[in-house]
Amino acid sequence: MDGNTNRNWVLARRPEGDDFESALEFHLHGNIPTPADGQVLVKALYLSMDAGTRMWMGPRTDGYQPPVPVGTPMAGMMIGEVVESRHKDFAIGDRLRTFGHWADYSLASEQSGLFQKLPVEDDIDLPAYLAMGGPNGWTAYAGIVDVGKAKKGETVVVSAAAGATGSLAGQVARNLGCRVIGLTSREDKCRWLTEELGFDHAINYRQQNLSHELNVLCPGGVDVYFDNVGGAVLDTIMGHMAMYARIAICGLVSQYADTEKKPGPSNFDQLLMKRATVQGFFSPDFFSQCGEIEKTLMDWHRAGKFTYNVELVDGLENTLKAYHRLFDGSNMGKVMVRV
Repeated sequence: MDGNTNRNWVLARRPEGDDFESALEFHLHGNIPTPADGQVLVKALYLSMDAGTRMWMGPRTDGYQPPVPVGTPMAGMMIGEVVESRHKDFAIGDRLRTFGHWADYSLASEQSGLFQKLPVEDDIDLPAYLAMGGPNGWTAYAGIVDVGKAKKGETVVVSAAAGATGSLAGQVARNLGCRVIGLTSREDKCRWLTEELGFDHAINYRQQNLSHELNVLCPGGVDVYFDNVGGAVLDTIMGHMAMYARIAICGLVSQYADTEKKPGPSNFDQLLMKRATVQGFFSPDFFSQCGEIEKTLMDWHRAGKFTYNVELVDGLENTLKAYHRLFDGSNMGKVMVRV
């Protein structure tokens, strides 16, 4: 261990909007925790930046995860190395994917919610286990296959399509033989989706009229919508659904910072008119399938049918710079911090 210091980001107060600098404090001299029976002490190697953690910073108690208590280290997914173990299945030097803190050192156990030993090969691509495997990959696959029930020849629309999960979801749909349309916020992202990831079309919803473009590209309607954002985009999609459409909702990034509930979509009636279904889901719903899903994704990757992009930010002290990229529209693919 590096001396007796554990640097960590502490949630000092609930953020307003995207003002994370006022809400999180970087503490340089925290204590290194001691594992109890069944726990391991993990030294962080990579921290996963995930938009859903914005909800954990807020006060709402009706989310899928309890809010992070004010005055405690910020939580998130990570890959790290075991430096002390009181767990029978883990030894010093083992690497694992788990939930911990935005810190140099975290405690982890089965109660962490994700506690997976990684392969021992020296040349293992650790960022791939955050960018392509793990909850992003599981969510992408399960949302298209299990929840969206996408079938060959159907039209699939993916929002936040250039993000960590959306970019994978579109490729899953493409590999199933679907026609895939990605929604994103910049022209360079549109080109990345169509030229490198194999999306059939991409719509820049900030410069193009989304409803008009859907009329042109989807005259028969949208069969499957993979939703990362909620809000006005979801409402627009509801007005362009095909008969028996399926909407798979895994994220609400446009609403995570809201302090008050917003009114429901104005096109809600189309759920009845089109006999459509809407289902919310999270990756923990599919933990029992994670091994099978990850094998499929890795096999596709080795065959050249599935890819990912990683944006690495170096240094724990630069975590907020990385985190902002999830909300200012600048990221393409997975953002992570290399501690």
